[in-house]
Amino acid sequence: MHEASIVREILETAGARAGGARVRQVRVEVGQLSGVSPDALTFYFEILRGDTVGPQAELEVALVPLRGRCTACGRAARLQELTWSCAQCAGALVFDNGTELSLTSLVVEHA
Repeated sequence: MHEASIVREILETAGARAGGARVRQVRVEVGQLSGVSPDALTFYFEILRGDTVGPQAELEVALVPLRGRCTACGRAARLQELTWSCAQCAGALVFDNGTELSLTSLVVEHA
């Protein structure tokens, strides 16, 4: 349920950056280790958008692929799904990213 407060912050930031122009699309990137549900973001965005950036605004959520390194063999990998062990040697992975939550772009309509 913390996604509702995250969406409020996204909408507030988008509205401020748009400078009064109508927002058509908001794009955010979400890391797989962030604890944020893209589906919940979309759900709350649709509920809360009308009072802020406009009822027609759309949210695009992109999942950021994980980048991990093996602590045993040093192999670096870009991971499409969460895994905790190296595909090459089964050693433990450490992640270089995954906690991102970023407003990356806006599409606005100028009058």
